[in-house]
Parts: sequence; structure tokens; C-alpha cells
Amino acid sequence: MKSLFRNLFDFERPETSGERLFFKLFEAFVVGGSLYLAWSWAMYIQRISDVVLPLGIAQYIDISFLFGTYPPLINAALMTVLLLLGFFRKGERYAYMAGFLLLHFQYAARYSLGEIPHSSNVLGMTLLLLALAMIAFTEPRLRRRFTLGTTYFFVGLGYTLAGISKLIGTGFHWSDGRHLWMWINEKAIDSYAKTGILAFNFVQEMALANTFIATALLTFGLVTELLAVLMWWKKFRYPVIWAVLVLHVGIFLSMNIIFKLSMIELTLLGFPWAVWLDAALRRSDDASALQKLDAFSLRYA
Repeated sequence: MKSLFRNLFDFERPETSGERLFFKLFEAFVVGGSLYLAWSWAMYIQRISDVVLPLGIAQYIDISFLFGTYPPLINAALMTVLLLLGFFRKGERYAYMAGFLLLHFQYAARYSLGEIPHSSNVLGMTLLLLALAMIAFTEPRLRRRFTLGTTYFFVGLGYTLAGISKLIGTGFHWSDGRHLWMWINEKAIDSYAKTGILAFNFVQEMALANTFIATALLTFGLVTELLAVLMWWKKFRYPVIWAVLVLHVGIFLSMNIIFKLSMIELTLLGFPWAVWLDAALRRSDDASALQKLDAFSLRYA
């Protein structure tokens, strides 16, 4: 347990400039991605008038007040102010948490018609962990370590639980390639309904032509999900995240489903950006843009 805690957080280890700069860039992605969701959902909510499937907080609170032309826009605007206050460390201890709650209201309203997506879950969870870090810690270094450590923990746990759920629901038979045939054709029908064109890419054609290839693709996805918890340990972290990224590329190529924000976040988490930034900072002069970014990250740590 101590080894796992150290691999996830390592609170006692000194922090480098590259780690601090990387975290500020990571935080900027979380804030920017959250605002993108808030405003895009606000545009869609204006067309909704009834709650078909109560999600999250909508099971306890009537969220119909968000429907209409202006309420979702006001909600998104308030969230923008709160997240920017948090990013620039103006009342940051509670600004991020308030912004997260508004995002959850927006999420519950946007998907109240019954469609439940996965693409925004990782980002929303990361915003929540960042908000908890701001409340639980006052030292910036500990906030950064807690946010990244808990993000690795819940991302790994989430993918592994997804794999376990497949085994509970279907068993090892889930990876039968004929299941992929069904999903490919279902998505092709959706695409045909939108575009009037029925076409398959090379991955889909290979999977549909050969049961072994289709089964191999699903087996790789299932095994990758089951092993995702290995990203909790540093020596396995990057290879496991790369495998998850390959899994997402496979999902896109085989079923035309893309989790854009999740893939961007996994790319940020799955490479040694802090090490590369430290190396770049050592090579740069005081007037470089990278040095200025580092000074910005220190000022708003």
C-alpha cells in the first residue's frame, strides 16, 4: 500500500520547474475543455423542454429551470467566471468546486433525453479532483501531486471496471468477433442515415472479412481495459496509457466513435512532458517564451 501511495503521489519528492509548468498546462486543458463542454451543451439545451431520463443531480432536483434560451447560457457564463478565477488563483479554494457543480447541472440537462455519453466523464472527473485538491491542500505542490495522482488512480480504475463490467455482462464471449460485426453495421446504418453513403474503411473491411481479426481487436480492447489499473505504478504507467490510446484509435477506426477530450487528456498523462520541459528549460535563455511560461506557472501556482 505504501508503494502504491508513493507511485501515485510521492508527496515528499522535490518538484521540478518542468513538473510545475506541465501541471499549469494540464490545468489549462482541464479548464478549457470544461468550458468547451459547458458552452456546447448550452447551445443544445436550448432545444430541450422535458426530462426523459434524470441523470445525477436531476434525480433529486428539478432541473427544468435550465431549459429555455437564456438559462443554459447564464449557467455557462457563471461557470466561465468561476473557472477563470480558479485558474488565476482568485478565490480558487472554492471556485473550481462551484464551477464543477454548474458543469454537472449542464451535463444533467444536456443528456436528459436518455443519451448517456462517456466522452466527458474523464474530463469532468479531473475537474472534480482539481477542485478537491484546492480545498484539501494549501501548498501548491501538494495540490498538483494530489490532482495528478488521483487522476491516474480513477482513470485506471474506470477502464478496468469497464472491462470487468463486460465480463460480468457477457463473459469472455464478449470478445467474439461477431459482436464487432454487429456494432460496425449498426454504426454504418447511423452514418448512412446522416449522409446517404454506406462505406467502410480498411479496418472495418478487415474485421468484417475475417472473424479472427475482429476477435483479436475486441480481445486487445478487453485485455487493455482489464490491465488499465497498472497505470497506478510508474514503471507501467506510460505503456498502459499508450495501449489505452491505441484502444481509442481502434474504437474510432472500427466504429467511428471518437472520445476527443479523453484522448487529449490521456496524451497529456501518457508522456514524460515534465522531463522534456525541464530539458527545454535548461537549454533556453531567460528571455525565452518557455521561461516566461514558467514564471507564469510560478506566479499562479
